[in-house]
Amino acid sequence: MRVSEVQFGEYKYDFYYGEHILQDIVSIPSLARLEQLVIIADDQVPESIVCDVENSLRSAFNTHVLRFPAGEKHKDLTTVAKLADDVIESGANRKTGIIAVGGGLTGNVAGMVACLLFRGLPLIHIPTTLMAASDSVLSLKQAVNMNRGKNLMGQFYEPLFVYSEIKYLKSLPIRDIQSGLCELVKNLLAIKPDQIGRFIKILREDNVYTTEQYEEFIDFCIEAKTSVMCNDPYERHEGLALEYGHTIGHALELACKGEYRHGECVAFGMSSAAKISQRLGLLTQEEVDVHIELLERIGVRINPDPELFETIKYYIKNDNKKGYRSSHPDKSGFVLLNGLGHVNIESNSYITLVDDEIIFDVLKEQLQGILI
Repeated sequence: MRVSEVQFGEYKYDFYYGEHILQDIVSIPSLARLEQLVIIADDQVPESIVCDVENSLRSAFNTHVLRFPAGEKHKDLTTVAKLADDVIESGANRKTGIIAVGGGLTGNVAGMVACLLFRGLPLIHIPTTLMAASDSVLSLKQAVNMNRGKNLMGQFYEPLFVYSEIKYLKSLPIRDIQSGLCELVKNLLAIKPDQIGRFIKILREDNVYTTEQYEEFIDFCIEAKTSVMCNDPYERHEGLALEYGHTIGHALELACKGEYRHGECVAFGMSSAAKISQRLGLLTQEEVDVHIELLERIGVRINPDPELFETIKYYIKNDNKKGYRSSHPDKSGFVLLNGLGHVNIESNSYITLVDDEIIFDVLKEQLQGILI
């Protein structure tokens, strides 16, 4: 089992990862102060995994399991309130810990329950997807959706620790592995382009990887994310590099109503952002081609319905990064690259205001399959 310390500003927590390590979770020292553990998982997390986690804990703790409906439409305050009521009903007190078992959506919902109940209960992440293990648990952000957009209601809250059982990652469907690797590709493009050559040799279209390679993916994502968040834990400045591809990505994710995974939408968003950057003279064709080469290397395929154009436009104009720059009726804020590994800085901000005409022209081309 490997252990890495994750530090974002004043916040720090341990990340444990390896294969066949779940039976050792009860020995984690920070659990000693807890009496009860409530496991929260959405209904798409396999029952076998939830039972594994419960069985590994019940010898030492009073445990309860709560399930909720999966899907972005259930990632809201109504679900959080229902789960919070159920946690209280289970007999929770200030020595109760909340364990999020699942992907990024489960982590956000459980994270909101943890940070709100009793003004803060210990939160433990057991990610079961590569997306969660390499991205969403490496953040202080906990958030849920509202009618107008994704992740508009939330809080910053650090976990007690993260515990990743790699055997769960190795059993994922290929699309879920690809989705997680899209965020790794984002980190390569926006933060650590010096590592592209290394990962070009590892990434493969069939997405069959060894335990050691999964550990390498997690190692790299910890390194990349801490490098931009060590002095920016709230992701408002250099940490905004992590939002690369997410403006159009989040808009597509909401518009397609679950047809595409988060990482697939971010891939679409990155290729769109690259084309916007090229239109503005920020990226060369060669740098744009690197985007496509990396995404093709992991075999990600996405072809959204052009009929989604107006809906995607709506969500772009209601993106959760509004306010980082003064609002403008005919412009929208984007994280863009000015060369690989360099977020464009405009007016001392990591957000670039882009004419909507350019954005929507690129979006139309993307939806017609003219990716670059």
